[in-house]
Amino acid sequence: MEEEDTLTGKVKAYIDKRATDKLEDFDKKAEKKKGTASPDDWLGIAPQLAEEREQLQQRYLWNTWLTDAAKRAKQINLVTHAPKFTHSDTRSMGILSREENESPSECYLASSSLKKPEIDVVGNAAALDVAGLLQLQADGISLLDEIATGHSATLKGLADSEEQYQEWLQGFSLALQSSELASGQLSKQIYFPVAEGYHLLSPLYATSLSQALYQRLTHTAYSDEAKAARQARKKGLFHPATVAFYPNVAQQSFGGTKPQNISKLNTSRYGRGFLLSCQPPVWQRQVKPPVTGKRSFWAGYTRRCRKTADFLKSYLERIYEQPSIKERRDFRGELVDELIDTLLLFAAEIQGMKEQAGWSRDCELSRAEQLWLDPYRGAEDADFRLEREQNDWQPEIAQQFASWLNHKIGDKSKKLFPDDKTHHEWTRLLKRKLALLKEDLEVAL
Repeated sequence: MEEEDTLTGKVKAYIDKRATDKLEDFDKKAEKKKGTASPDDWLGIAPQLAEEREQLQQRYLWNTWLTDAAKRAKQINLVTHAPKFTHSDTRSMGILSREENESPSECYLASSSLKKPEIDVVGNAAALDVAGLLQLQADGISLLDEIATGHSATLKGLADSEEQYQEWLQGFSLALQSSELASGQLSKQIYFPVAEGYHLLSPLYATSLSQALYQRLTHTAYSDEAKAARQARKKGLFHPATVAFYPNVAQQSFGGTKPQNISKLNTSRYGRGFLLSCQPPVWQRQVKPPVTGKRSFWAGYTRRCRKTADFLKSYLERIYEQPSIKERRDFRGELVDELIDTLLLFAAEIQGMKEQAGWSRDCELSRAEQLWLDPYRGAEDADFRLEREQNDWQPEIAQQFASWLNHKIGDKSKKLFPDDKTHHEWTRLLKRKLALLKEDLEVAL
């Protein structure tokens, strides 16, 4: 195996890459100073810059840089469950769970669902280069894995002495564990009852699970390939990729403009976290054409608005002998408006059944009801379409609504309504509503 493919080779390449980047940045700044300085001034500046460049090169010698990195390792913590997602200023400690699950949980979506959780980094953002070093790996083994066992062949091979090797090993191992477990006052805490009293629990955000979810969604739903597959599906074309849908996904933001203050993986996710919907299934009402009798539409509508109609009836009975004041008339009007809105929405659901266009040919509904509720029939029946466009059916629908409402609130209490005033009022209200809305609540052909 070539050295560059080994963990030792990758550690050397990692340090060399950082040295190259720093030196290139230094040279650019030096060249800029040279361009703005006079020849005499440059003669005084050049030796100082050369010395600074030499010092920078010395800092990035393998052993020198590793010694400095081992001292800075205590400024970070490698975790799978991080505290700062709950509150960015908390002083709580994170937890590193490095156990690989041979049989991930299939019952619940949790960190136990991950076979090999990805490790996150929290702490001083200036020491994230140390985290990058520890996460280098070759043949599936990372430098972190070696250090966790208490022995690192990679570090031992790079060290000049046993003393230096032990210094590195002890320094880097501090990134694996916090000095002590602690929960800060800004974190969420729960007192959980146990036999001897209470245990104080501090729930931590499963950043490794969030990373796995982020990667899955961005690859299967938001990648360029996924978008191309959805476009092909929309156009009825073939595409080799599987189309995945994640309904009702919510997005959470962490860290604002500085996601690096939360964690390293949070930075790679641009401060975003996805939340899958945990809502229970919602019963979807199956709409069917009203073809079971002459009154099938109004029977279905009655089931939709029974509570409102019953409330309106009881309200009118209570105020029957009381003066007709504006507040009472307005409240009555609001209830009737609610009934009318329910009527039009119910009709819109039936009108939207494009797949069953023409269903009204074999039903017992009145002609006006057919014209109102089966707009797609006009695509095949020109006479039906022309008759419907004239809107002559609207007054009859308004009359039917008035008769229905009078029946609901009046027939059982005829003494309350000795004349036809209410019938005319209901008719007027629905006719006005239909005239205002016209085709807005109907499905356009």
